[in-house]
Amino acid sequence: MSDEKRLREDAYARWEAEGRPDGQHERHWREASDALQSSVTPQTWSADHGSGVGSRDPSSGESCDEGIRPEKLNSENDQGAG
Repeated sequence: MSDEKRLREDAYARWEAEGRPDGQHERHWREASDALQSSVTPQTWSADHGSGVGSRDPSSGESCDEGIRPEKLNSENDQGAG
């Protein structure tokens, strides 16, 4: 099934689900388009975008993020100690 046909069917289903209101075709079309786009193109991030575990500082070559180490976390029993 083509993307255009899916878009048309989804917009129509949204219109029907709302009781076939007049003047809402643009909103239904936009919502269907947004839903189709998000299902086709996954929104992901990688270390290439400066985020993610172990991203590196290009100036030093060192890892910028070592992650969370259990020994650095405080437990509720540690409050007030030290």
